[in-house]
Amino acid sequence: MVVFYCLLFSWLGNAALAFLSLKMMAIPLLGMVWFYWQQRSGRPPHYWKACLICQATVLAGILGGQGTQIGGHHYFLFFFLTTPLVVPTHDKRGMIIVSGICISWFCLFEWFTWPASAAVQALGQATIKLLYLNVLLSATLILFIAMLAGDYFSEALERRIQQMASTDELTGLANRRVFYQTLSQWQAAYHRKLRPFCVAVLDIDHFKHINDTHGHEAGDQVLCALSGLLQQGVTQEDRVCRIGGEEFAILLADRTLGQAYAVCEALRQRIAAEPLPAGNTALTVTVSLGLGQWDALQNEANFLTGIDRALYAAKHAGRNAVHLHHGPGSQTPSPQ
Repeated sequence: MVVFYCLLFSWLGNAALAFLSLKMMAIPLLGMVWFYWQQRSGRPPHYWKACLICQATVLAGILGGQGTQIGGHHYFLFFFLTTPLVVPTHDKRGMIIVSGICISWFCLFEWFTWPASAAVQALGQATIKLLYLNVLLSATLILFIAMLAGDYFSEALERRIQQMASTDELTGLANRRVFYQTLSQWQAAYHRKLRPFCVAVLDIDHFKHINDTHGHEAGDQVLCALSGLLQQGVTQEDRVCRIGGEEFAILLADRTLGQAYAVCEALRQRIAAEPLPAGNTALTVTVSLGLGQWDALQNEANFLTGIDRALYAAKHAGRNAVHLHHGPGSQTPSPQ
């Protein structure tokens, strides 16, 4: 809206009103900066604050010299029409409040009118009519942009919510929820196509000692660096998940137990050989892994329990090792 007025007044040769429109731009710009800061701080502002910023811009335009007789107050009817784009539709109380504010502003300026400033009146009746037309055109454009933006931000918000629900905040890996969803999907694919897959659960050895000695921030750095190594050591079809604390799970697609063991062993050796950043130093970190191959003769709970037992066996045997869980249908010998 303010851009429309600024261009229009510049075209009409009225530098004073064009400059006034430029000054009005400070309101929405400051509002955008404030919204961005709130978002980055983890405190997303409430929708009604966005509505008030928009209305403050309109009020500045009306009170800045346009008066109410050329129709500037009709903007508040457009705000009323776009309420569903600003307020969540499930918030009936919020929709009523915002709609009531918009209608109240319109009624106030409809009943208590005042003429435009002398600078605007000096433009002549034809120009004032052009200003009125600009109100309608710019309001229509704002409504159109609001509808497009509403669809875009709704989709973006939905994607963001899905991402937050499926991603570990610290490491960026898939979380525990995604692990179980993927495991269920792969089980179904196995029953349809006999597509083999394996699951490895790994745990960082002596991670509590890292936190106690170097601090939790250093521990977080180790987790992030380890996450990167795990992702680099598998294919795009595989899935690496952080399922809690220092515990990770890797779903290895289209691999038998022997093939998956080779992948896990290579990961174990690489992790042990590559110091990971931890604060101002780099630490040599090792991991223990339990590994199993899915087969139809066991249920999910027994399968995961067996892998956990293999992980604990690796830890009790001295850590920094890969131990296998052999299901009831497995005939694969233990790799040496």
